[in-house]
Amino acid sequence: MDYSKITTLLFDVDNTLYDESCGVEVEMGRRINGIAARMLGVSLEEAIALRNENLPVYGTSLRWLQVCHNLTDIDSYMAEVHPEDLGLYIPHNPELREMLEALPYRLEILTNGPEFHARRVLNTLGVSDLFPHMYTLEWLGFKGKPYVSAYEKVLNHLRVPAEEILFMDDKEVNLEAFAGIGGNAILVGPKEGSGKFPWIRDILDLKEILPACCGEISEVRV
Repeated sequence: MDYSKITTLLFDVDNTLYDESCGVEVEMGRRINGIAARMLGVSLEEAIALRNENLPVYGTSLRWLQVCHNLTDIDSYMAEVHPEDLGLYIPHNPELREMLEALPYRLEILTNGPEFHARRVLNTLGVSDLFPHMYTLEWLGFKGKPYVSAYEKVLNHLRVPAEEILFMDDKEVNLEAFAGIGGNAILVGPKEGSGKFPWIRDILDLKEILPACCGEISEVRV
């Protein structure tokens, strides 16, 4: 990957800007499983199995329930799924703000979450003002990652070619779709993945890849 061409950093939110061990995804997953079981009239175990089967296909559980099970009340779904007090899970992270402020790149958000949740996360982390605009699930017309149309819509709005963008996400399927249209991608999280993409354990490790104050690019584990 030629990091010298990068002008824009595109960040996922959940399990990317914060560590997945904090438990937000576990809590949201628990809530989604309950909704799915209720909607489909199946046991919790069956709902979990069906969700795991369909999530790679549809990108989000919302999209799966919309397409396959006629979910129409999106607002109620979103409100039930996303915890209000994220401070119970996500610690304030002044190091993240320090790093982001030092990086000389355009900073953007691309998330499969709703705008209100993404803004809650950024507020909790203390970096909300660094991302005045976000590409959220609503903006994408509820057809988000890993659909290629979602990335194309973002690129058209940014007016930046894919090869100048570095996208960071905790799911390889999302990275694969972006790389498929010429973008650069890094896997973020506790697992190294398949080895298809450079990997960093924590988002703060990004400063080791894209140092702000020198022209040299450090090595990233692949």
